[in-house]
Amino acid sequence: MAASRQQEVAVEVKTTAMALSAEDMAADAGGGFEDTNKDSYAIPFIQLLQKGSPAIDPDHPKHKEIPGAKIGSLYNTVTEEVVDGDKGLLVLPCHFQQCYIEWADRDAGGGFVAQHDVPTGVKLLATCKRDDKNRDVLPNGNYLVDTRNHYVLVLKEDGSAHPAVISMASTQTKKSRKWMSAMQDVKVKRANGEVFTPPMWAKTYRVKSIAESNAKGTWRGWDITREGDCPSANLYQQAKAFRDAVRDGKVKTVDPAVREPGSDDDVAF
Repeated sequence: MAASRQQEVAVEVKTTAMALSAEDMAADAGGGFEDTNKDSYAIPFIQLLQKGSPAIDPDHPKHKEIPGAKIGSLYNTVTEEVVDGDKGLLVLPCHFQQCYIEWADRDAGGGFVAQHDVPTGVKLLATCKRDDKNRDVLPNGNYLVDTRNHYVLVLKEDGSAHPAVISMASTQTKKSRKWMSAMQDVKVKRANGEVFTPPMWAKTYRVKSIAESNAKGTWRGWDITREGDCPSANLYQQAKAFRDAVRDGKVKTVDPAVREPGSDDDVAF
């Protein structure tokens, strides 16, 4: 009898789990996350591997061999997953944030110093002088980089999604502006005829890498195209929740930013 009862309970639990719907969970939306803060989440960056990336250059002092890594690959700084840059990733944009990153000069040891919000960054920028590398150098010798962070959900082929950040600086800021304009150009008409701009997570985008160059050299840059509609209501709500977490200060990225594309300091990790 005991064994029969155990079997009955197991069947009941399985049936309940299978029958659980979004409506059943709606009353508990957000449950368990009430006391989270920015240290509760570690969001990876999706970076473009360049010539100077440690995953590419075996002579780099921080060389770390990553299977499949090559120039132009897209690299996840948490999972260390590498995706071919020609194929790219399908993403659902969730939030945009501009900031100014303060870097130490490589001759002074290099590395991330601080992240400044836009008002602070603009004030600091007024104190900068341009050096021979066209960088904005602060009075303390560090340099300031205008950086655009795009918070996205990376959509996987199996239907799952995970949050990440695509950071653009230097020559790539124009790509950021172009992407923002493309998202704002999307229009939707309501039943009453009203036309409005939907949230940025209403559409998916394909992010790839392309070869770029100037008088200083060559590097890989971002190539972004609109692909389609948000695949599901569930992903729509997931993207919205991620946006809210970023705005509420509950998101902490695992890397502060990226280096200036094409520079000697441009490394993925």
